[in-house]
Amino acid sequence: MNKKVISLLGIIICFILMIVAVFLLFATEGVDAGKMKLVYIGFILLMLHSCYRIYRFQKSKCNNLETDEVQRNLQQVYSLSVFFCTFFRPKEMYFRTSLSLFIILVLGLFASPFWFWVFLLFFVVTKAILLLQYYRYWKIYQRLTDVEMNAVMDEKNDKVNENTVCQFIDMLKSLERNAIELVIKSPDNAALSIGCSKYGGQPDVPDDFQWPMDDHNRPLSLLLQINCFDLIPYDTEGLLPKVGHLYFFYELSEQDWEGKGNSVRVIYIETQHTKLHRADYPKELVNDFRLKELPLSFAVRRSYPSMEDIDIQSDQYMMEYVDEFYEARARLQSESTTEVIGTMLGYADLIQNAIEEDLDKNVLLLQLSSIESEDSSKLMFGDCGSIYFYISRQDLKDKRFDRFKFELQSY
Repeated sequence: MNKKVISLLGIIICFILMIVAVFLLFATEGVDAGKMKLVYIGFILLMLHSCYRIYRFQKSKCNNLETDEVQRNLQQVYSLSVFFCTFFRPKEMYFRTSLSLFIILVLGLFASPFWFWVFLLFFVVTKAILLLQYYRYWKIYQRLTDVEMNAVMDEKNDKVNENTVCQFIDMLKSLERNAIELVIKSPDNAALSIGCSKYGGQPDVPDDFQWPMDDHNRPLSLLLQINCFDLIPYDTEGLLPKVGHLYFFYELSEQDWEGKGNSVRVIYIETQHTKLHRADYPKELVNDFRLKELPLSFAVRRSYPSMEDIDIQSDQYMMEYVDEFYEARARLQSESTTEVIGTMLGYADLIQNAIEEDLDKNVLLLQLSSIESEDSSKLMFGDCGSIYFYISRQDLKDKRFDRFKFELQSY
């Protein structure tokens, strides 16, 4: 049987058992009725957790219901505090753990203290051993990662030709452009104002707004809402509109790499700020694709073209100096903070091929990168990839944001 059939059967069984438990919860009477009701409540919670685990199993690419998600998540952790937070996250709790907690509840209510403390001790020792194993794995993985990165850097530094690096630096300086960095700000738990620049959430739109849908009648997710007025201090070339709002939508369940089937949309609305309201989510848009709403700020960064964008690869001589080229680019282009999720204008950080041949006539409207966060703002494009929006300078000037070129690139 395939995953969908197994998942459906599992959820049906869990719901039947929950219905029985709910009936017994209200029907139980007698001396131990209070204790039994606690057991039924615990059992209902256990079945709800079972449904959640089955849902995670159905969504995952792995065929093992108890696949070690925590171990994979620990590979992205770089501090001891985050390590413990990752290990003890309730969201990652397996069914066997919730079952053990249910057994502890039953033993605490009906068994002798001896068996209760024996099982509780067994549970704590088992979890402690597992925590120790995870910790050893985490330390070994971090050590191997550090050694590998140091080896790569040492090898790279040994190989690069400094004279060639300096030549590339001079060449790249002549091609320098300013880019606008999009920075996620820490939320202060206050509701975001209508019309502000933000990542995710619900768009602030006029009354005649219709939520964009793809050709399969699936609602698109709001990636970004940009208040164009916020960009004025950072748009050094004056390319972007000075009023109105830009909205970037994308269909996240399939993530078509070329944006076919109306799966991606850029909308520009010039309606006055006072006439905007916050649109409700379509009922068809599932919670997984309702991105967490976070405020945005902006900064200016110098950007330089990748090798693909300046077509150096066509020159076999230059191909011998790929390391020198990217070493020069890295020295010129300041590193972004972890809160930067993308850029507007400037040059793209390409993962694969060049997207536009003529960067004098076409502009990088937006590059949005994957967000590898531990919280609910996590967003992946393919395998830690990025999405790119290009638009011609003429269409940008005419505010024809329906004319753009889209591509998703991934590792």
